[in-house]
Amino acid sequence: MFQSYRKLISAGFIILLSAMLQPATLKEMYAAAGPAAGFNRYIELSAGTIYTGGLLIGRIYDPVIAEFIGEDESVRIAGNGAILDLQGEQICISYTNGALDIDDCVVINGNIRYRGMEDDNFSALPVGSVRYVTMYQPHDFGIRLHNCGEGITIHHNIIVDAIDTGYDFISYSGFDNSWLPTGVNVAASGQYSQMGVLPVTDNWSYHSDPEANTDMMRHIGFL
Repeated sequence: MFQSYRKLISAGFIILLSAMLQPATLKEMYAAAGPAAGFNRYIELSAGTIYTGGLLIGRIYDPVIAEFIGEDESVRIAGNGAILDLQGEQICISYTNGALDIDDCVVINGNIRYRGMEDDNFSALPVGSVRYVTMYQPHDFGIRLHNCGEGITIHHNIIVDAIDTGYDFISYSGFDNSWLPTGVNVAASGQYSQMGVLPVTDNWSYHSDPEANTDMMRHIGFL
């Protein structure tokens, strides 16, 4: 009997260790999520669990056919205290009129980005919220609002030490641009006045480098 229990415990330990060594990816959680609470996909994460990799929601621009491919979609990420190791990638909602709501989690090694566009031929302005998220050493930016802003709420977040990785890239050409410096905890488009009031309230921004910490453009920048 004792041997049987010992084998059972050993098997359970191996299964647990395997789960720890092979954490779920955000893409896997997205693929498994169904609709709820008005969202196309409602992603429920678990406290203390590490989820890896980034996630793209919405559309991308295909330069070969000169069109946006993908579809509108709204996604809620209920963090519940999970850790999101983006591994150099992004959680990005792109060229869609859908929503991204994310809350109550820790994000490292990446950033959260909303990307929109509006002209005479095409309009896609994402909305949503980032709430109660702690971001430590995010790559490029903590949160980036690119050509959007109205209908997006950013509040009660902690963002520390966004990493300067060089100049950011222009959306369509892929070329870097000196007008797009990184290392900014929250970055909005310079033409934000056309996108509505920037709703950034009750957040805490910090840089451990004293020089960066005294530069307000490293906390909230307009690019």
